[in-house]
Order: sequence, then C-alpha cells, then structure tokens
Amino acid sequence: MKSAIAPALVLLVFSSFSPALQAASHSSVIKEYDQAFTTYAYSDPDSYSHGLSRFYPYFRYDGFTDTPVQKKWKVVELSNDYLRILILPEIGGKIWAAIEKSTGKSFIYFNHVVKFRDVSMRGPWTSGGMEPNYGIMGHTPNCFSPVDYVVRRNPTAAQAASLGSSICLRRSNWRLEINLAAGQACFSTRSFCTMPPVWTSRTTRGMNVGIKAAGNLEFIHPGTQYLGHDGRASAWPTNYANGRGISWYEQNSFGSYKSYHVFGGPSEFFGGYWHD
Repeated sequence: MKSAIAPALVLLVFSSFSPALQAASHSSVIKEYDQAFTTYAYSDPDSYSHGLSRFYPYFRYDGFTDTPVQKKWKVVELSNDYLRILILPEIGGKIWAAIEKSTGKSFIYFNHVVKFRDVSMRGPWTSGGMEPNYGIMGHTPNCFSPVDYVVRRNPTAAQAASLGSSICLRRSNWRLEINLAAGQACFSTRSFCTMPPVWTSRTTRGMNVGIKAAGNLEFIHPGTQYLGHDGRASAWPTNYANGRGISWYEQNSFGSYKSYHVFGGPSEFFGGYWHD
C-alpha cells in the first residue's frame, strides 16, 4: 500500500455515552448544495474509444488547461456536533474534506482548488480528499466523473450517503456508504463490490487518502518489502543502500518522488503517526 493511503475508518474520539443518550443530546444532519471551487478543467473526450485498448470501452481525455474558472460542484454534507464531511459526487464520489468543528481544520487534505491533470487511466485526476477505487490497480475509471448517489436520513440520527457506479472494464458495480452518527467524532464507510461469476482476473479495491505529510511523521505499514512504480522490490522499512529509515517522512529527502507499496507481512492495519 502507498504511504498516502489511510484506513476507511477515521477515528478521533469516541463518546462514552450510550446510544440512547446520544440520540437525546446530539444530532446529525445531511444536506445538499452547490459550491463554487476554482477549477482547472479537462477537455472533451477523444472522438474514438481506441479499439480494444486497456481502457476500452472508455474514452480518454488528453486536454488540460492552465486557465482557472469558477465552477459550481454538487456537495453532499454530513454533519454532527463534531464533524463536517463534504462529499463531491460529481468528482468520483470523493470525500473532499472532513472538518473538525472545534478547530475548523480538515484532518483529510482539503484541496480548495479542483485541478485536473493526466494521472489516472483515463486521464483526469485531482488531488485531495478520500477517493474510492475499485476494479483496477490504481485510480478507478470513475475517479473524476459523476457517480450515482442517494442520501438516507436515519431516524436514529445516523446519516448516510451512498455512492456508486459501474466499471465497464470488469462488468462490475461498486457502492460506498458513508455514515456519520450523532455524538461521535468519527465517520465510517462500508464498501460493496459485485463481480460476475465468470470473471477470474485479479481485482483490487482501496481508499486513496490525502493527508498532511510533514514533520516527524512515521508511516506504520506492516511488511518487509515494498514495490515502487518501477516494479522493483526493495527492503522495508530500512533502505540498506543508504542506511535510511524510509518509514520516516523526514528520511525521504533524497531523489525524486516515491511510492511505497508495502508487502511481505500481515497488513490488517496501517496508519501514520506524528511523534511531535
């Protein structure tokens, strides 16, 4: 897994009250609205689908701009006494921000600019937030485009937004449910992905999360080796070639950008810890 990936359950503080007391003293609400973001758009798609290419039957988008515009995007907001969760169903269903109300700061990277660049399989991708990915290794074909969604107002004050789409490459469907309960300073997700019974190829799913990478940060990834984007395996968490402990962010101030896909041991958990 990349060091930029975080678990689907983001935990800050659990209330010690019983569910009955929580429902009586706390509330959780859900609403929809349009919000303008500075946006660097992408072009119309290619005029043909590239035959039986690796992304058939999808089209690619190869045009990008350095001219910003103000564009309104649909926002689905879940909120309670502690958190505001902003979801953008028109940009792949990303959880765009998770704001802790007492500080006004997002503990997931809140990108105030939507800047599409050629990163994903079909082209456009934009950084920030928590991105659901299904079906292929890397950014899902839906990571930049609108997905279906429905909101559910729960009488027990646990609000949910359910997002999903189809993946033509795999003849599959995925759905992500985002829940925010009253009286808790955390949100949770539930993920569903269906595959046809005749499909035997390997498939992946994961949550790609942007977090602050600075200071005395340690990446906690069980394992003994990692794969880079070049496909070569190297030792983890120590790079013996230069004696650096590369699981520490500050020890990676050499060379170009890096990707650590850690393997070689049980990985039922992973995370990041700021020692300061």
